Amino acid sequence: MEQSNRVSLIETALTQALKPTLLNVQDDSQAHRGHAGAASGGGHFIVNIVSPVFEGKSAVQRHRMVYEALGNLMQTDIHAVNIIAKTPTE
Repeated sequence: MEQSNRVSLIETALTQALKPTLLNVQDDSQAHRGHAGAASGGGHFIVNIVSPVFEGKSAVQRHRMVYEALGNLMQTDIHAVNIIAKTPTE
């Protein structure tokens, strides 16, 4: 699948599930060309997300929420994701 479509799928999934006030999804796959995971076709992404649903949650809980929101994309389109998850007051 084309990387821009993957970014769009990621943005849609995270927006629907986590209602972010800020969301930036960056395709970082080029930096990982030749990496074993890249050979499987999955992309590498950086997700910077700010959402009020993260209030009172630990970093681990926030990451789990993001992974859950991404669902099957983690099995099909995403090999790795670097997550920066904050609340609006952070």
